[in-house]
Amino acid sequence: MVSAPHGFPYQVVLVLQGGGALGSYQVGVYQALEEAGYFPDWVAGTSIGAVNAALIAGNEPGARLEKLDTFWSSIRWPELLPAMPSGPMRQWANWSAAMRAAAFGQPNFFRPRIGSSWLGGGAPGWYDVQPLRTTLERLVNFGRINAGGTRLSVGAVNLCTGEQVFFDSAREPLQSCHILASAALPPAFPPVEIAGAWYWDGGVVSNTPLDVVIDDNPRRSSLVFMVDLFEGRGAVPTSMADVEQRRNDIAYATRSGRSIEKHRLMHNLRRAVNALWQHLPAELRNDPHLQEMAALRCTTTMQIVHIQYRREEGEAAYKGYDFSAPSLLERRRAGYRDTSELLRRPAWLAAPPEDLGVLIYEPPGAEDEAERLRRTAVHDGSRQ
Repeated sequence: MVSAPHGFPYQVVLVLQGGGALGSYQVGVYQALEEAGYFPDWVAGTSIGAVNAALIAGNEPGARLEKLDTFWSSIRWPELLPAMPSGPMRQWANWSAAMRAAAFGQPNFFRPRIGSSWLGGGAPGWYDVQPLRTTLERLVNFGRINAGGTRLSVGAVNLCTGEQVFFDSAREPLQSCHILASAALPPAFPPVEIAGAWYWDGGVVSNTPLDVVIDDNPRRSSLVFMVDLFEGRGAVPTSMADVEQRRNDIAYATRSGRSIEKHRLMHNLRRAVNALWQHLPAELRNDPHLQEMAALRCTTTMQIVHIQYRREEGEAAYKGYDFSAPSLLERRRAGYRDTSELLRRPAWLAAPPEDLGVLIYEPPGAEDEAERLRRTAVHDGSRQ
């Protein structure tokens, strides 16, 4: 299968961040990529990103959108009222959907646990995720994943050691338990036991599973579509609800930004080491100390297309639990719109500079938006 149009020579990788109900944005992203002919060779995800990743990797290309649609439709409660327009009524409807999820769970996803978490019975967590296990086993063909098709990696954290781990179909067979482990966000969901070890949601350590792609060995040049669900940029909060919203956004988005920058510096350094090695005379290359340097060399190129969800009007700190049909549909449309805009100007198709190992492509206008928010913050501060 051709993974990308235009004879693009790199492997195509899709990296999906966690974010609960915001994960519907990733469905729109994938739809735009598939329509443009970008079929991922590798999908990596954390939390709800791991769920979407399993639905993609665990189905034939022609069936993936159908399975994604089935999943997101099946986990919604029936809507009793028509969709509200933007404004106070819509904010109330979004809040109500989030409160309903907290009180009653989501069908085919999670349900409240009665008594056991309070009394100490079983693995601690407020909700039971057996419905998600059943849904995954119905919609995901794990045999296809483990047969060596589209590679799947999901991030989790070892509850006892605190270390980040990646369950990877290139190294071990994956089953529904591995997806549940990646999505076991405490304290809502209980930890998942796999081979005698206990795991929590990978977002506890790093919400964006970029590390598993950049650090893969042997390295391959890659076109990485990285989908973030939390914004690093944002206005100064004006209410306590906004404070919680910004806290969550910064906590998750900052880790993503730091991860990109770390990998950019390290990968460019590997390219520089390779250039230095090429200029060493043969007698120096035999020096055992310098041969250690040879292991750091790299000539691959990582092109990262950064796709980021932008906060919609009426959202607050509870947006990750707002599974209402209007909100899920709007986020999916936003993912499709944002990705289609990037695909109209595919700068990554140009030959990359020889001296750069990592190139990052941001959405159009991202820098202008950051400057606008900075000016707003300064202006607001000057009036206080």
